[in-house]
Amino acid sequence: MTDETITLEIAAPDDWHVHLRDDEMLSAVTPYTANVFRHAVVMPNITPPVTSTGAAAAYRERVLAAAGPDARHDFTPMMVLYLNEQIVVDDLLAGAADGVVFGAKYYPAGATTNSAAGGNDLLAFSPVLEAMAGAGIPLLVHAESTDPSLDIFDREADFIEKQLLPVVEQIPELRVTVEHISTRAGLNIVKDHPQVGGSITPHHLTCDRSDLLANGMRPHLYCKPVINSREERMAIAEAATSGNPSFFFGTDSAPHPLSKKEAEKVAAGIFNAPYALEVVAELFFERGCLDRLEGFVSHHGADHYGVERSPAKVRLTRRADTEIDPPEAMFTADGAEVRIFGADAARRWTWEAVV
Repeated sequence: MTDETITLEIAAPDDWHVHLRDDEMLSAVTPYTANVFRHAVVMPNITPPVTSTGAAAAYRERVLAAAGPDARHDFTPMMVLYLNEQIVVDDLLAGAADGVVFGAKYYPAGATTNSAAGGNDLLAFSPVLEAMAGAGIPLLVHAESTDPSLDIFDREADFIEKQLLPVVEQIPELRVTVEHISTRAGLNIVKDHPQVGGSITPHHLTCDRSDLLANGMRPHLYCKPVINSREERMAIAEAATSGNPSFFFGTDSAPHPLSKKEAEKVAAGIFNAPYALEVVAELFFERGCLDRLEGFVSHHGADHYGVERSPAKVRLTRRADTEIDPPEAMFTADGAEVRIFGADAARRWTWEAVV
């Protein structure tokens, strides 16, 4: 490592998993994503959930309206339908054919924020999944069992073994993404199946459960799936920095107001969009593999989904000093405070679009 200033240019990054919420929160957080990322796969677990092409189109318009004057000119929100019993297959197929719908997202009921409308058995959706496979529509999965008898740190592995693996093996033509991988079980299903990709978050790359629980509970590091052991984190970091094209960047940026994060029942989600790129750049720097950063944040996800790689560039600079003091919170128009993850990395890194 070095204390000298470092500059590199990479293709404009993509965020293959982000929560933009709705209403005042949507207006507050969307510019942070739209300013940096070319593509953003927008999660559908708002209220009510996005279960039709019409709802996806309307939500997309709200996202674009909230993007703000500094948004990238090529910012493209990719809309996803919430896979549940309300899904109409013909509508899903038509929405994808028209370019409105990018994919479908499966949430186990009760697994995370606004997931009550999710499913109880992924295999029960096999007819829909087979239709998706035939049309080339990807399935995005929150891979976490909701059986309360299971240890919370084992729920990703349990879901993969009992629900996801059977689907992957029975419908091998279906393109699948295991989102926000938190364990080696998630890494392994990706490595073992070429049609399966995996998105990885800044917080699962850089934090483990000791950061969450040692020396007092830190609610702003609580997310679903929960950050796991040091061994799991190290395996995830190794996969992300290995150059394996099946792993790619998805922030899972998920804002909640302070009132829901510092509460008796803490809301799951970490807002990291403002500094997500900087956090990942610092990790790649520390591991001595900045030459692989572009693949992880700009190329691998696009290739997995069959989307054109960005021709635009951004310039990243790591400063030898730490003079910048970036904000650690932002506020919505109605005064709600939201804490930001990753300020330490942002003290070192800056980025700018290359004209």
